[in-house]
Amino acid sequence: MKHARGIDLRAPFSPSEFGEHDGKQYQTLRGLREWEVLGARCGKCGRVALLDKTAVLRQCGDRYLRNLRGMLKCQCGNREGNRVLVGTLPR
Repeated sequence: MKHARGIDLRAPFSPSEFGEHDGKQYQTLRGLREWEVLGARCGKCGRVALLDKTAVLRQCGDRYLRNLRGMLKCQCGNREGNRVLVGTLPR
């Protein structure tokens, strides 16, 4: 995934498991713990991408995770229906 401005935001580590952020929690980027990995799933093609939290924070600011969906663009060009994922690093 890329930010709407076209900046590559890939994560340096892969999580051992991840799930979709439910949007009910009012969690911000800064609120993610060190062992949590930020990701996204394209609403059109289903591609999953892991994101670098630091780069996303630098480009988007400290936003609520549910508000990031509209700011992400998949490699297929889609910007709609994208989902935010949160994963955990292996122990």
